[in-house]
Amino acid sequence: MFSKTRLSTRTSIARAALAVAVLVLILLAATGVFSSGSSSIGHVKLVTTANTTPPTRGAQTDPFGAPSSKPDYAVPPPPGQPTLAPTVATKTTTRIYGANPFQEAASVTQHIWPAALPENAPNENNNDPDRPWALTLLTPDDPLTAITATPLIHFPDDAPPLYVTRHGIPQVTANEIKRLGDTGITRFHNIDAFLVGAAANPGVEKQLKAMGLKYAAVTAPNTPALANTVDKLYGSIQNPDTGVPGMGGGATMGGGSYNVMIGSTSAYKYILPATHWVAHMASGLLWVNQNSVPSATIDALKRRGGTANIYLWGGPQQISAKVADQLSRYGRVVRISNNDNVAFNANPTDTAPDTAISFSKMWDPMGMVGWKITGPGHGFTLVNENDWQGAVASAPLSHLGFHAPLLMTTNANTLPSQLDAYYKSVAPTYTETPADGPYNMTYVIGSWKQVTWPEQAHVDYISEMGNRRLWNTATGGGYTDSEPSP
Repeated sequence: MFSKTRLSTRTSIARAALAVAVLVLILLAATGVFSSGSSSIGHVKLVTTANTTPPTRGAQTDPFGAPSSKPDYAVPPPPGQPTLAPTVATKTTTRIYGANPFQEAASVTQHIWPAALPENAPNENNNDPDRPWALTLLTPDDPLTAITATPLIHFPDDAPPLYVTRHGIPQVTANEIKRLGDTGITRFHNIDAFLVGAAANPGVEKQLKAMGLKYAAVTAPNTPALANTVDKLYGSIQNPDTGVPGMGGGATMGGGSYNVMIGSTSAYKYILPATHWVAHMASGLLWVNQNSVPSATIDALKRRGGTANIYLWGGPQQISAKVADQLSRYGRVVRISNNDNVAFNANPTDTAPDTAISFSKMWDPMGMVGWKITGPGHGFTLVNENDWQGAVASAPLSHLGFHAPLLMTTNANTLPSQLDAYYKSVAPTYTETPADGPYNMTYVIGSWKQVTWPEQAHVDYISEMGNRRLWNTATGGGYTDSEPSP
């Protein structure tokens, strides 16, 4: 015999189970799994079994089998622009592809200057043009010369770099010169191109003349002398009152300061991020040796009359304390490195990628120098540190558009840990809606051998918008996290 209590309990359980079953049936009917018999609702058929045959490749990367080895369609160039190259983009990255330096440079200029409007279009010769005003021609076998020429990119030259050889202009570059159809620099004899270093050769000059371009050949017996020559040339165009490159008196334009970027001839990778800065703000770019200062560099600094802000790229292993002290006679000296004598008891290891991150974060109010990017809402340029040609060619990405400072990876397949951490620290997050932004964009430069597709995809993955309200969102920020405000 069951007790009344046990019987009552069983009755309650049965009733509860029945109620749950009825509720489930109601919900299933409401969602359409079961038909209600009404003409106002459809059906849902669930199929929860699948073919368990293993895919041809890894189950994690291709869980349903490998796709075809060839694309199903191709992206045609815009009508009338047969030389424009398609690119590969994700939510937060854009690949600017080039299998060699000539292609890299052309892909950058194709991205920035559509060159679709006629030369007589309104504002074509002013403001942010549809065409460049000139070009800077370089050879891809001389990093010091190419880096030296980058101040010419900035206004009022607006002269992006393209690569030529020591004997002539390859077809990809010649086609891009024709496509761009630069307007000429009105402030400097309407020239169309600067030929710097070995680019000033008879083969290149002959082809330019045949195309109808005016040009200026810029040469010197050594790298420091070439930098001094470029400094005087650019200064005469940009600031003819003094002949020294410098931004105007406004606070947002540099406060009238004379800024000079200085690299070591034996450690040029450390100053590669400066190529993007001088394309963004009128500055000098000069050279020293690790333990001595060339006379040409001293001549250029003397033109500043002791008022220069002198930025040394790298630590004492790149530019010695002796050289820093000697340079201090000509202005104020600031090192750009990852060192901090408050944070570190001993000097930390300083690499070129570390220096790039440090400059992306830094801000020096005296010279108005540094990108001050410690929060989201910005562009970046990512190159392999061994692809100096891509670093120089991509400098115009900091001249127009996103104004994307240079970051460097040491490995084609994996981000360095410090760069991975930096990307995560500046990833965007939202508190109300992702539609409010901000957003980041990284330009990835070069071929799949320079920076692989998985590495690009990883950058996209860690740069995507996140929800700051989630308990596990420990990095990222909003617009106000890049300080100080301008």
